[in-house]
Amino acid sequence: MTRRLALQVSLGLFAAPAMAEARLPQFRTARYQFIELDPVEPLAPLPLSGLDGKPAIARPVPGKVNLVYLWATWCPVCRITLPRFERQLADFRARDVEIVSISTDDRDLAHVRDYLKRLGIKRLPVFYDRAGKALADAGSGQPLSTAEGLPVIYVTDRRGGVRGYMLGEADWGSPAALALLDDVGRR
Repeated sequence: MTRRLALQVSLGLFAAPAMAEARLPQFRTARYQFIELDPVEPLAPLPLSGLDGKPAIARPVPGKVNLVYLWATWCPVCRITLPRFERQLADFRARDVEIVSISTDDRDLAHVRDYLKRLGIKRLPVFYDRAGKALADAGSGQPLSTAEGLPVIYVTDRRGGVRGYMLGEADWGSPAALALLDDVGRR
């Protein structure tokens, strides 16, 4: 072994523990896992609509960890997740975690409002992005996307940087998810 190769190997051994410490705790379900983004990209404010149809800006709440949930009324998993988030909202806020939910439905806003009413969603912050147009228009300037499917949830740190995402159904109130959110909150 050359001295150069020996030096590279030993530096790699010293760097590996440091890199492992920098990673977020793992969170996974039977089908999906949380995908950490590197580099962390800031989440730009998104000009959308509120449920009242008036212009609204969706953005991470400063100083909080944010779950940015992209969903649609045709999504079977969303029928489970939205009411779960509604029930967990106070617990998340007590942990300094906010939820920003964005309907990317291709149906009109009245349909989305009726759907939320049937699910009993009253307190959960909901924005409307018809057919995900604002997300698509933001293009490469925005780390959010529905390209891999719905639902997808993004996690932002306290500075609004997108730390990663997860597809599909997941219990964000589970011990593994809370460990991930707590770690993101400390960064």
